[in-house]
Amino acid sequence: MKKLSFFDKVSYGFGDLASNVVFTAVGTYLMFFYTDVFGISAALVGTLFFVTRMWDAISDPIMGMIGDRTKSRFGKFRPYLLYVPIPLAIVAVLTFTTPNLDESDKIIWAFVTYILLMTLYTAINIPYSSLPATISDSPVERGQMASFRMVLAFSGALLVNASTLPLVEFFGNGNKQQGFQFTMMFLSVIMVVTFWLCFSRVKERVPMIKQSSSLKEDFAVVINNRAWWVTILMGIPLFTFTIMPFAVGMYYFTYIVGDASKAGMFFTMASLGMIAGSALMSQLVKRFSKRSLVITGALLSMCCISNLYWVDPSNMYLIYAVIFFNQLSKGIAASSLWGLVADTADYVEWKSGRRVVGLSTSSATFSHKFGMGLSGAFVGIGLSMAGYQAGVEQSAESLQMILLFMSVIPAFGAGCVAFIAYFYPITQDVEDTMQSELRVAREANQTN
Repeated sequence: MKKLSFFDKVSYGFGDLASNVVFTAVGTYLMFFYTDVFGISAALVGTLFFVTRMWDAISDPIMGMIGDRTKSRFGKFRPYLLYVPIPLAIVAVLTFTTPNLDESDKIIWAFVTYILLMTLYTAINIPYSSLPATISDSPVERGQMASFRMVLAFSGALLVNASTLPLVEFFGNGNKQQGFQFTMMFLSVIMVVTFWLCFSRVKERVPMIKQSSSLKEDFAVVINNRAWWVTILMGIPLFTFTIMPFAVGMYYFTYIVGDASKAGMFFTMASLGMIAGSALMSQLVKRFSKRSLVITGALLSMCCISNLYWVDPSNMYLIYAVIFFNQLSKGIAASSLWGLVADTADYVEWKSGRRVVGLSTSSATFSHKFGMGLSGAFVGIGLSMAGYQAGVEQSAESLQMILLFMSVIPAFGAGCVAFIAYFYPITQDVEDTMQSELRVAREANQTN
């Protein structure tokens, strides 16, 4: 198959830049927005995040099966990059809007807009994440696509982390409710444009094999596949625990450091670290298996982030250095995990003879959103149990809880990722054999 050009890989990466404009805003700022701007309790926010993840357990595999059965002049998965961004942008703005309603109606507003936002995110992100398996059948090319994807994804995160607080101040002029709403309008325009750039360039090149359409068979071969389950089990702790420094970062700088304005540089350094780690992964994948890179990156992250527990909160340079190297390590692990998504779809096909790309991809996208929801739920419930109250001097228990969420707890999660990744079945030798046999099988299928 024709080798992908640099521009092909960059164009694919634009899709995750677009995704992360919304996802970073949600992961970094929505918890703080709900408690300190919108005006609902941390425990209620945690409940909202958890309930939405239960819906994801249903909507993600459904979207995967819909994608597998889509037929259009644009392909199976590309059409969603064209049609979904506009409604996603509208709902993203509504999610960061504070309506003039009483408390009970505001809670309903928060639940409806956030659940709808994550449903639309599913409708675009599962097809987007399924594309590598249809763009190239080369494990190295797909590993590099994952690296480009992560570099652009964290460039989007960098844009959001560096600009959100200044934009909130600029647009709001002291009114944070208006500031967050207008900022999300601005970011949503960027999201739509970059999704459309991705759509305009990427092409589905790997031929689909001829097979009967059977939801029952598709579901059976996927849930009985070891690689699919291990991908889920890796992704959940990766996105649950390692996202916590972002979910709690605004609280850390507001109440422990004592200067919320310094959070912007913290998030910026984190994004730069992720970009560096993702770029490094594009070279490492030429020599090492993606499974080995997940393990190594997770262990390095565990060693880095745990240090934030002991760092003097006045030593900003050390705090920034710790988060940079932690995110560099996490960038290697996360990019490698996303690279395993297409390999998992191939593994399902290799073991069963059925090509089930969208449903196979749902393992990573579900674990991504489920992990982020669990992270928000743990932070919200943990802060509530520790007695957190917005806008006041915090108790020793609240400060200790914030510090644990910044350091020790995410370090534990990174260790879990490394342990689980050890059981991922696709080693380098298995991957080489699998790809060789799949090429023969696909060629035979096309000639019949």
